[in-house]
Amino acid sequence: MKLLPNILTVMRILMTPFFVYCLLDESYQIYAVLLFVVASITDWYDGYLARKYASHSEWGKFLDPLADKVLVLAAFSSFVYLGVVKLWMVLVIVIRDFMITYLRSYALKRGRPMMTSVIAKIKTAAQMVMINIILAFIAIQSIKTWEMSSHVSAFVLQYQLIYLGMLIVTTITALSGILYLYDNRRSLLNSSISLNKN
Repeated sequence: MKLLPNILTVMRILMTPFFVYCLLDESYQIYAVLLFVVASITDWYDGYLARKYASHSEWGKFLDPLADKVLVLAAFSSFVYLGVVKLWMVLVIVIRDFMITYLRSYALKRGRPMMTSVIAKIKTAAQMVMINIILAFIAIQSIKTWEMSSHVSAFVLQYQLIYLGMLIVTTITALSGILYLYDNRRSLLNSSISLNKN
């Protein structure tokens, strides 16, 4: 049972290419929605199992956030390809995530783990909510037989709801990165000093 959280995390990574394939093929976009829902459930469930059975391994601590980032960045990159999301917004998200992941690994190797702020958790939640909203929008567009589909799409596009939502998510993401660096400035500074001494 203690291995199950890590197995679910690996499954989430393995599902990502299938999710992207379905999302980019209009005929299978509804399956992309289902795959993302399943991936989100496994994310919640492996965290639940890890807490319940106290099976927080170092491998799991590394793999779980990596799986989340792979899935999230794959989704946003696909949205850019489909023309639903602006490239610059995704670049902000990608740069923030890679920078923080690198700095966290760097500080951890120096024995100075970095703190995760509340806004970082809000950032993750906001990204997941936005991805689900965009997937719902794409799914509605793909259902040609539903009479309301064109009206819903027109309303979303007219008032730029996807753009405004992504603007909020991008702002939160950038702000979380800045605050993360500020909150952990001492840890990063001490790690840098330690490296220079060696």
